[in-house]
Amino acid sequence: METGNRENSSSVPSAKKGSTAAPVKVIDWAGVEKAYCGTRQSTRDIGKAFGISHTMVAKHAAAKGWVRPSKDQIPNPPPRKGTAELEPRQERFVQEYLIDLNGTQAYMRAEPGTTEKSARTLASRMLAKVNVQKRIAAERSKTAAKLELTRERVLAEYTKLAFFDMRQAYHDSGALKLPHELDEDTAAAIAGYETVEMDGGGKDAPPLQVRKVKWADKRAALDSIMKAQGWNKSDVGTAENPLVIRDMTDAERAVRMSAILQANPTLVTALAALMAGGAQP
Repeated sequence: METGNRENSSSVPSAKKGSTAAPVKVIDWAGVEKAYCGTRQSTRDIGKAFGISHTMVAKHAAAKGWVRPSKDQIPNPPPRKGTAELEPRQERFVQEYLIDLNGTQAYMRAEPGTTEKSARTLASRMLAKVNVQKRIAAERSKTAAKLELTRERVLAEYTKLAFFDMRQAYHDSGALKLPHELDEDTAAAIAGYETVEMDGGGKDAPPLQVRKVKWADKRAALDSIMKAQGWNKSDVGTAENPLVIRDMTDAERAVRMSAILQANPTLVTALAALMAGGAQP
Protein backbone atom coordinates (compact mmCIF):
# COMPACT_ATOMS: atom_id res chain seq x y z
CA MET A 1 0.00 0.00 0.00
CA GLU A 2 1.27 3.42 -0.91
CA THR A 3 1.59 6.03 1.72
CA GLY A 4 2.09 9.78 1.46
CA ASN A 5 0.21 12.46 -0.43
CA ARG A 6 1.02 11.72 -4.03
CA GLU A 7 -1.28 13.38 -6.51
CA ASN A 8 -3.25 11.14 -8.79
CA SER A 9 -2.09 12.13 -12.23
CA SER A 10 -5.41 11.10 -13.72
CA SER A 11 -7.31 13.63 -11.56
CA VAL A 12 -5.36 16.64 -12.73
CA PRO A 13 -5.82 17.70 -16.34
CA SER A 14 -2.53 18.08 -18.13
CA ALA A 15 -1.68 21.37 -19.73
CA LYS A 16 -1.50 21.48 -23.46
CA LYS A 17 1.91 21.58 -24.99
CA GLY A 18 3.09 25.15 -25.42
CA SER A 19 0.38 26.65 -23.15
CA THR A 20 1.01 28.62 -19.95
CA ALA A 21 -0.87 28.27 -16.70
CA ALA A 22 -3.25 31.12 -15.71
CA PRO A 23 -1.69 33.40 -13.12
CA VAL A 24 -2.94 32.97 -9.60
CA LYS A 25 -4.79 36.06 -8.32
CA VAL A 26 -3.14 37.51 -5.24
CA ILE A 27 -5.51 39.19 -2.81
CA ASP A 28 -4.16 41.89 -0.54
CA TRP A 29 -5.84 40.64 2.62
CA ALA A 30 -3.77 43.00 4.76
CA GLY A 31 -5.23 45.92 2.84
CA VAL A 32 -8.71 44.45 3.06
CA GLU A 33 -8.34 44.08 6.82
CA LYS A 34 -7.13 47.67 7.16
CA ALA A 35 -10.10 48.96 5.18
CA TYR A 36 -12.55 46.72 7.06
CA CYS A 37 -11.28 47.51 10.55
CA GLY A 38 -10.19 51.11 10.03
CA THR A 39 -12.95 52.68 7.93
CA ARG A 40 -16.73 52.77 7.64
CA GLN A 41 -16.73 51.64 4.02
CA SER A 42 -19.27 49.01 3.11
CA THR A 43 -18.11 45.48 2.29
CA ARG A 44 -19.29 46.09 -1.26
CA ASP A 45 -17.03 49.14 -1.63
CA ILE A 46 -14.09 47.28 -0.04
CA GLY A 47 -14.57 44.30 -2.33
CA LYS A 48 -14.77 46.55 -5.36
CA ALA A 49 -11.53 48.28 -4.36
CA PHE A 50 -9.62 44.99 -3.99
CA GLY A 51 -11.23 43.11 -6.87
CA ILE A 52 -13.23 40.60 -4.83
CA SER A 53 -16.88 40.11 -3.96
CA HIS A 54 -18.46 41.63 -0.87
CA THR A 55 -19.47 38.12 0.20
CA MET A 56 -15.83 37.05 0.22
CA VAL A 57 -14.95 40.08 2.34
CA ALA A 58 -17.68 39.30 4.86
CA LYS A 59 -16.80 35.59 5.11
CA HIS A 60 -13.08 36.25 5.52
CA ALA A 61 -13.77 38.92 8.17
CA ALA A 62 -15.97 36.50 10.11
CA ALA A 63 -13.38 33.76 9.90
CA LYS A 64 -10.57 36.04 11.07
CA GLY A 65 -12.67 37.76 13.76
CA TRP A 66 -12.25 41.24 12.32
CA VAL A 67 -14.24 43.95 14.12
CA ARG A 68 -15.65 47.02 12.45
CA PRO A 69 -15.11 50.44 14.09
CA SER A 70 -18.07 52.18 15.67
CA LYS A 71 -19.64 55.31 14.20
CA ASP A 72 -18.10 57.40 16.97
CA GLN A 73 -14.60 56.19 16.15
CA ILE A 74 -14.59 56.69 12.39
CA PRO A 75 -16.70 59.17 10.39
CA ASN A 76 -18.76 57.84 7.54
CA PRO A 77 -16.96 57.58 4.19
CA PRO A 78 -17.77 59.99 1.38
CA PRO A 79 -20.97 58.94 -0.38
CA ARG A 80 -20.75 56.84 -3.52
CA LYS A 81 -21.58 58.29 -6.90
CA GLY A 82 -25.30 58.24 -7.42
CA THR A 83 -26.18 59.09 -3.82
CA ALA A 84 -24.90 62.62 -3.19
CA GLU A 85 -23.72 63.14 -6.76
CA LEU A 86 -26.05 62.72 -9.70
CA GLU A 87 -25.85 60.58 -12.76
CA PRO A 88 -25.72 62.58 -16.04
CA ARG A 89 -29.37 61.85 -16.82
CA GLN A 90 -30.41 62.93 -13.33
CA GLU A 91 -28.42 66.14 -13.64
CA ARG A 92 -30.09 66.91 -16.99
CA PHE A 93 -33.50 66.33 -15.44
CA VAL A 94 -32.76 68.63 -12.49
CA GLN A 95 -31.61 71.47 -14.73
CA GLU A 96 -34.69 71.12 -16.95
CA TYR A 97 -37.01 70.81 -13.95
CA LEU A 98 -35.77 74.08 -12.47
CA ILE A 99 -36.91 75.93 -15.61
CA ASP A 100 -40.65 75.49 -15.09
CA LEU A 101 -41.03 72.95 -12.24
CA ASN A 102 -42.96 70.66 -14.58
CA GLY A 103 -41.66 67.15 -14.04
CA THR A 104 -43.24 65.60 -17.14
CA GLN A 105 -42.00 68.28 -19.53
CA ALA A 106 -38.60 68.35 -17.83
CA TYR A 107 -38.16 64.61 -18.38
CA MET A 108 -39.21 64.89 -22.02
CA ARG A 109 -36.65 67.65 -22.58
CA ALA A 110 -33.93 65.80 -20.69
CA GLU A 111 -34.62 62.51 -22.50
CA PRO A 112 -35.81 63.36 -26.05
CA GLY A 113 -38.08 60.74 -27.54
CA THR A 114 -39.84 59.87 -24.27
CA THR A 115 -43.62 59.84 -24.59
CA GLU A 116 -45.67 62.06 -22.30
CA LYS A 117 -47.25 59.06 -20.56
CA SER A 118 -43.88 57.47 -19.80
CA ALA A 119 -42.33 60.81 -18.85
CA ARG A 120 -45.06 61.40 -16.27
CA THR A 121 -44.25 58.11 -14.53
CA LEU A 122 -40.48 58.40 -14.84
CA ALA A 123 -40.46 62.00 -13.64
CA SER A 124 -42.44 61.00 -10.55
CA ARG A 125 -39.85 58.32 -9.79
CA MET A 126 -37.00 60.75 -10.40
CA LEU A 127 -38.46 63.34 -8.03
CA ALA A 128 -38.83 60.69 -5.34
CA LYS A 129 -35.06 60.10 -5.24
CA VAL A 130 -33.41 61.72 -2.22
CA ASN A 131 -30.30 62.82 -4.09
CA VAL A 132 -32.41 64.50 -6.78
CA GLN A 133 -34.48 66.30 -4.14
CA LYS A 134 -31.31 67.49 -2.42
CA ARG A 135 -29.82 68.79 -5.66
CA ILE A 136 -33.02 70.67 -6.53
CA ALA A 137 -33.05 72.26 -3.06
CA ALA A 138 -29.35 73.13 -3.34
CA GLU A 139 -29.81 74.72 -6.77
CA ARG A 140 -32.76 76.76 -5.50
CA SER A 141 -30.77 77.96 -2.50
CA LYS A 142 -27.84 78.89 -4.72
CA THR A 143 -30.09 80.89 -7.04
CA ALA A 144 -31.81 82.62 -4.12
CA ALA A 145 -28.46 83.60 -2.58
CA LYS A 146 -27.13 84.87 -5.90
CA LEU A 147 -30.21 87.03 -6.54
CA GLU A 148 -30.68 87.93 -2.86
CA LEU A 149 -34.14 86.38 -2.92
CA THR A 150 -35.91 85.90 0.37
CA ARG A 151 -39.46 84.95 1.28
CA GLU A 152 -39.97 88.38 2.83
CA ARG A 153 -38.80 90.19 -0.29
CA VAL A 154 -41.06 88.15 -2.57
CA LEU A 155 -44.07 88.70 -0.33
CA ALA A 156 -43.30 92.42 -0.22
CA GLU A 157 -43.44 92.56 -4.02
CA TYR A 158 -46.69 90.59 -4.10
CA THR A 159 -48.10 93.03 -1.55
CA LYS A 160 -47.31 95.97 -3.84
CA LEU A 161 -49.29 94.31 -6.64
CA ALA A 162 -52.21 93.22 -4.48
CA PHE A 163 -52.83 96.47 -2.59
CA PHE A 164 -51.76 99.26 -4.94
CA ASP A 165 -54.06 102.27 -5.37
CA MET A 166 -54.48 103.11 -9.05
CA ARG A 167 -55.28 106.73 -8.14
CA GLN A 168 -51.59 107.19 -7.38
CA ALA A 169 -50.88 106.83 -11.10
CA TYR A 170 -52.82 110.02 -12.00
CA HIS A 171 -52.36 113.72 -11.39
CA ASP A 172 -55.14 115.68 -9.69
CA SER A 173 -56.14 116.86 -13.15
CA GLY A 174 -56.81 113.29 -14.23
CA ALA A 175 -53.80 113.09 -16.52
CA LEU A 176 -51.76 109.91 -16.36
CA LYS A 177 -48.35 110.39 -14.82
CA LEU A 178 -45.25 109.71 -16.84
CA PRO A 179 -43.13 106.72 -15.76
CA HIS A 180 -40.52 108.86 -14.00
CA GLU A 181 -43.29 110.54 -11.97
CA LEU A 182 -44.58 107.32 -10.45
CA ASP A 183 -43.65 106.30 -6.93
CA GLU A 184 -41.96 102.94 -6.41
CA ASP A 185 -45.03 100.98 -5.30
CA THR A 186 -47.25 102.26 -8.12
CA ALA A 187 -44.57 101.62 -10.74
CA ALA A 188 -44.22 98.06 -9.49
CA ALA A 189 -47.96 97.49 -10.03
CA ILE A 190 -47.84 98.44 -13.71
CA ALA A 191 -47.32 95.46 -16.00
CA GLY A 192 -47.13 97.51 -19.21
CA TYR A 193 -46.91 101.14 -20.30
CA GLU A 194 -47.38 102.17 -23.94
CA THR A 195 -47.53 105.53 -25.70
CA VAL A 196 -49.26 105.69 -29.09
CA GLU A 197 -49.19 108.74 -31.37
CA MET A 198 -52.34 109.44 -33.37
CA ASP A 199 -53.31 111.98 -36.01
CA GLY A 200 -54.36 115.26 -34.42
CA GLY A 201 -57.30 115.67 -36.79
CA GLY A 202 -56.02 118.57 -38.84
CA LYS A 203 -53.28 119.49 -41.27
CA ASP A 204 -51.42 121.64 -38.79
CA ALA A 205 -52.68 119.95 -35.65
CA PRO A 206 -49.95 118.30 -33.55
CA PRO A 207 -50.22 114.50 -33.14
CA LEU A 208 -52.12 113.20 -30.15
CA GLN A 209 -50.37 110.96 -27.65
CA VAL A 210 -52.45 108.18 -26.14
CA ARG A 211 -50.97 106.38 -23.17
CA LYS A 212 -52.06 102.84 -22.38
CA VAL A 213 -51.45 101.21 -19.03
CA LYS A 214 -51.76 97.54 -18.19
CA TRP A 215 -52.16 96.89 -14.48
CA ALA A 216 -50.80 93.84 -12.72
CA ASP A 217 -53.27 91.09 -11.84
CA LYS A 218 -54.36 91.88 -8.28
CA ARG A 219 -56.24 88.60 -7.91
CA ALA A 220 -53.19 86.56 -8.94
CA ALA A 221 -51.03 88.50 -6.49
CA LEU A 222 -53.51 87.90 -3.68
CA ASP A 223 -53.69 84.19 -4.54
CA SER A 224 -49.88 84.02 -4.45
CA ILE A 225 -49.83 85.63 -1.00
CA MET A 226 -52.51 83.23 0.23
CA LYS A 227 -50.54 80.26 -1.11
CA ALA A 228 -47.24 81.45 0.35
CA GLN A 229 -48.82 81.97 3.77
CA GLY A 230 -50.71 78.68 3.68
CA TRP A 231 -54.08 80.40 3.89
CA ASN A 232 -55.66 78.46 1.05
CA LYS A 233 -55.09 75.00 2.48
CA SER A 234 -57.87 72.63 3.42
CA ASP A 235 -57.16 73.02 7.15
CA VAL A 236 -59.42 76.06 7.35
CA GLY A 237 -60.60 77.90 10.40
CA THR A 238 -57.23 77.78 12.14
CA ALA A 239 -54.75 80.42 13.21
CA GLU A 240 -52.71 79.66 10.10
CA ASN A 241 -55.74 80.10 7.87
CA PRO A 242 -57.87 82.90 9.38
CA LEU A 243 -59.36 84.27 6.17
CA VAL A 244 -61.25 81.20 4.97
CA ILE A 245 -64.32 79.81 6.73
CA ARG A 246 -65.55 77.15 4.29
CA ASP A 247 -65.75 73.50 5.36
CA MET A 248 -66.79 74.59 8.88
CA THR A 249 -69.89 73.61 10.80
CA ASP A 250 -72.63 76.20 11.25
CA ALA A 251 -71.67 76.65 14.91
CA GLU A 252 -67.97 77.11 14.06
CA ARG A 253 -68.84 79.56 11.30
CA ALA A 254 -71.09 81.57 13.64
CA VAL A 255 -68.35 81.81 16.27
CA ARG A 256 -65.77 82.89 13.69
CA MET A 257 -68.05 85.49 12.11
CA SER A 258 -68.96 86.85 15.55
CA ALA A 259 -65.26 87.30 16.38
CA ILE A 260 -64.65 89.05 13.06
CA LEU A 261 -67.56 91.45 13.55
CA GLN A 262 -66.52 92.26 17.11
CA ALA A 263 -63.02 93.10 15.93
CA ASN A 264 -64.31 95.30 13.07
CA PRO A 265 -66.94 97.84 14.21
CA THR A 266 -66.79 99.55 10.82
CA LEU A 267 -67.84 96.32 9.14
CA VAL A 268 -70.78 96.00 11.52
CA THR A 269 -71.93 99.53 10.62
CA ALA A 270 -71.60 98.81 6.90
CA LEU A 271 -73.59 95.58 7.18
CA ALA A 272 -76.30 97.30 9.21
CA ALA A 273 -76.62 100.04 6.58
CA LEU A 274 -76.77 97.47 3.82
CA MET A 275 -79.50 95.50 5.55
CA ALA A 276 -81.49 98.65 6.32
CA GLY A 277 -81.30 99.78 2.69
CA GLY A 278 -82.49 96.43 1.40
CA ALA A 279 -85.35 96.00 3.90
CA GLN A 280 -88.88 95.83 2.48
CA PRO A 281 -91.45 98.33 3.83
